[in-house]
Amino acid sequence: MKKSVLPAALLLAIVCTAGAQTSAGAVNGMTFNGSTGLIVVPDARIAWENANFGVDIGYGFVWTGGQAFDHLPRFAVSIAKRAEIHGLFQFNNSDLRNFVLGGKFQLSRSGGSALALGADLEMANQAAGTQISSKIYLAATYAGNFFDAPSVTTATIGWQMFENGNFSSQFIYGMGFSMSLLPKTFQNHVFWITDFANFSYTVWASQIDLDRGAFNTGVRIRPIKEGRFNLVIDILGTDLLDPDRGLGVNISGGLAF
Repeated sequence: MKKSVLPAALLLAIVCTAGAQTSAGAVNGMTFNGSTGLIVVPDARIAWENANFGVDIGYGFVWTGGQAFDHLPRFAVSIAKRAEIHGLFQFNNSDLRNFVLGGKFQLSRSGGSALALGADLEMANQAAGTQISSKIYLAATYAGNFFDAPSVTTATIGWQMFENGNFSSQFIYGMGFSMSLLPKTFQNHVFWITDFANFSYTVWASQIDLDRGAFNTGVRIRPIKEGRFNLVIDILGTDLLDPDRGLGVNISGGLAF
């Protein structure tokens, strides 16, 4: 049921992308792997869409109990209001496990909606040596209202290519949602974010299981609302439909030039 319904919903969201109005239901925060987006699902936005150049740095962690702890320092560079380059260093305790380098280019943008093409390259330190994997994806983001609250829906589909393992490649899909919480009270500083995907922030050694759909949700706080500075704080629950649930925190901030 999960495998058949979700891809259909993703395609429907992509078809509906055109023609939406600007919405306050989105804030440009980092995913766990550094791309602009939700929790693990990248969206079609970039961090600085109104500046020719911007730089963001961030730190995140995912903890699933005991010593199962990932430190996730990240960076992102926005270029020419259309493109972004991002990266992730994944540390398990003090060991560097992965380095991810990715990019995204907006194919179109209208109001709060956009369509973007992205790709990631992952280099993981494994006992057998360096393992390399990559993915390419198409992301569509649609802005609207949900019960009078500004909201944004994102759908992402793509292809994950592995270097080793039983499968040489895998179709990937994800869907996410962002909504401004009590906009009259919090003045679009607090958002509910959630996503569901069959991929995680890294292929190897991620604390969020990628073997089937993972559900993540939490609160995104934007203390600085406008201007050339950006600060975003996420407090998250990860893999909430599974016994190995986790706690995640993301902090990112940046400057536009």
